[in-house]
Amino acid sequence: MALAVIGAALMGFMIGLAGTATGGLFVLSFQRPSHRTQTLLIGFSGGVMLAVVFFDLIPESWQTGGWAACLVGTLVGVALVRLLDQGLTKLSRNRTKALSRYTRAGLLMGLGIALHNFPEGVALGTVYAVSTSPGGWIGLALLMAIHNIPEGMVMAAAMRLGNIRISKVIWALVLVELPMGLGAALGGFFGELSALSTSLALAFAGGAMLYITLDELFPAASELGGWFWMTVGTAGGGLVGAALTRMV
Repeated sequence: MALAVIGAALMGFMIGLAGTATGGLFVLSFQRPSHRTQTLLIGFSGGVMLAVVFFDLIPESWQTGGWAACLVGTLVGVALVRLLDQGLTKLSRNRTKALSRYTRAGLLMGLGIALHNFPEGVALGTVYAVSTSPGGWIGLALLMAIHNIPEGMVMAAAMRLGNIRISKVIWALVLVELPMGLGAALGGFFGELSALSTSLALAFAGGAMLYITLDELFPAASELGGWFWMTVGTAGGGLVGAALTRMV
């Protein structure tokens, strides 16, 4: 079990970092996206996340542990992440009053990414632990990495607009993936226990990711560039995510 937990933690951290770093370094190397581009990116990210929830996590949870475990896990995920999100938001507001608008937006985005990286890691670690071959978890890992690319781009763009040094932006991109490694370790532990715990962990991740998408990503996107461009990005991300879940 110890090897599975360690392996899940390392895999979760590296998968998350691969996506976030790719998006962040792209922005740092080439350009600062406009508000419209950021809106499309956030919408795309939310669309991919919704595809992961409804085409992968929830069906897998239901199939593994039944509808009751799926429902309980989802509701607990929504409730706990809502409480944590409110606490982090209040704390971040108290500590960033003197910062510029874009700096604060970048930090809040980083907090949001770190927050939902934990349940993403739980889902990935659980699938990793129960899979008998790499093909069982590599598809979800690919989706997670792709999902993290636009998040890294948006976070890096906002922080750079706030004149945060590139070295600090890079460190921030690394730090926000630590919760994904921790979540993957927890998921690896749960995945070694029973079908019920696996179902609960997957549903918890699905509920938490659903809350973050609807309460954090979509409102942020609509404020940046309007509902139209957010919808375009979401549709694109949803189609890509749905296609990938069918392919892998």
